[in-house]
Amino acid sequence: FAFVLFTSARSGGLLDGPTAELLTVAVAVSMALAPFLLILNDRLIQPWARNRQAPPFSTIDEPGQPVVIAGYGRVGQIVGRLLNAQGVAFTALDASAEQVDFVRQFGNKIYYGDATRLSLLRAAHVQDARLFVLAVDDVEASLKIAELLRTHFPDVPLLARARNRTHLMRLRELGVKDVLRETWGTSVELGRRALQTVQPEVDADRVVALFTAHDLRVLDRQQAVFHDRAALIALSKNARAELEDILQGDAQLHLTTAAEGSSEAPKTMPDGAA
Repeated sequence: FAFVLFTSARSGGLLDGPTAELLTVAVAVSMALAPFLLILNDRLIQPWARNRQAPPFSTIDEPGQPVVIAGYGRVGQIVGRLLNAQGVAFTALDASAEQVDFVRQFGNKIYYGDATRLSLLRAAHVQDARLFVLAVDDVEASLKIAELLRTHFPDVPLLARARNRTHLMRLRELGVKDVLRETWGTSVELGRRALQTVQPEVDADRVVALFTAHDLRVLDRQQAVFHDRAALIALSKNARAELEDILQGDAQLHLTTAAEGSSEAPKTMPDGAA
């Protein structure tokens, strides 16, 4: 747009030739440098600014608690509130100073620290915990923490939050068995209610149960070919068709069963026939 504008201004006599050429060169140079400046900002300036402004990590000065929660954002807080309501003590860790300051305003005891550091996990007495809840938001940090836990604290039960299906499978590869997708429950419930609204004659609970069982079976099959992209795509396509067949077959079976039940119902005799 700038090039067109300068050309028009030059043609209209608003800019002389040398000035228009200088402005054109300036715009071209800025366009060429912009991607490199953005990379420089992301890789050097922003990390430097964060490290410069970040306060020192908290010192954990309490004995070990039965539960350690890493990541005290929207997921970790709900877990913590539920445990707290039942009188279960826990140690909460979060790598965001802003999040820690915010949560502390509400009277929550939480430590500012990076759970990807083995020294912090030891300071939090993870080795003595009855459960470690991995609820951090960052996928790579989650995987690093999971690897540390399986390597150094293999006997501590681990319950992990997965951002998505891929994250879940990567956690499984590290030996984490108890993994929950953060959006699964809400998404399935929305789907169930959608079915109840648009197809009230359908047993939405049964459809959801079949859908869930099928998805878990597919997930196990996808895990086996996780690193084979072509096989993963083919399996996913086949799974969609398979699910349609399962639901259609179940619906037909339901109709057949209902019809047979209706035909076998005892017939009432007309008055006086006896």
